[in-house]
Amino acid sequence: MFNLSVTRRVTPTLAYELYHHPVATARALWGGFRLEASLAGFLGLPRAQLRSWWVELLERDRIYERIHEREREIQSSGQPVLNPGGRADASSEVLYLFVRALRPKVVVETGVALGYSSAFLLQGLHDNSEGHLHSIDLPTTDPQGHVTSEGVLDRTSVPVAQTGGVVPNDLRDRWSLTLAPSNPTLASLFEKVGPADIFFHDSEHTFENMIWEYRTSWPHLRSGGYLLSDDVSLNDAFPQFCREIKSPGFRWFGPHGRRGAVLRP
Repeated sequence: MFNLSVTRRVTPTLAYELYHHPVATARALWGGFRLEASLAGFLGLPRAQLRSWWVELLERDRIYERIHEREREIQSSGQPVLNPGGRADASSEVLYLFVRALRPKVVVETGVALGYSSAFLLQGLHDNSEGHLHSIDLPTTDPQGHVTSEGVLDRTSVPVAQTGGVVPNDLRDRWSLTLAPSNPTLASLFEKVGPADIFFHDSEHTFENMIWEYRTSWPHLRSGGYLLSDDVSLNDAFPQFCREIKSPGFRWFGPHGRRGAVLRP
């Protein structure tokens, strides 16, 4: 299904979707409208400001075209992508908006794979003309993926040389990548880079690892910073953490929210 937000113009692709899939497309457009309103409220910003940043990302930055160019380069290198995990989609556009809104100087991320989310975070830093992304990832190189501690098969598999491979070259000057497990590397990274403005969890999505990363990162977030997380609906880690810190949190995409955010007071 074509990814839609309220910023999309009536392009040939959108017209095609409206004609062939009117109900699904209408729902997607309505979802984009609701997301814009709820996100603006959560960030305390005018909707017009969010919409202008959204347009910059899609029309000026051409983020999707540039990521697809990197994908083609990887495919033409003779080393086929195995099971990369992640994708460029509207969910990651929201990560960009968080970066534009907060203007962070330090962003910390766990989990990279091919770097789809990393690219959106870095584009936000680039457009702000400030900030640095520190990423931690321990890629699984087995083509079959690996079984998590909860017995779930994670098919994500990326050759080490391709970690972060879809990140456009002009965005890499604000990026440091550490190839290591997040536990215990995350704690030592925070000690090195100081208080973070944004932390984004996107590594192994087990309850044990997610709750550990939330609890480890929270004391190292500055006041007014954001804890962001992927796949918050997979287990009870995110809602439990929200109860611990007495925050309702914010979720976007999907009936239960595919990703979530918490503001540190």
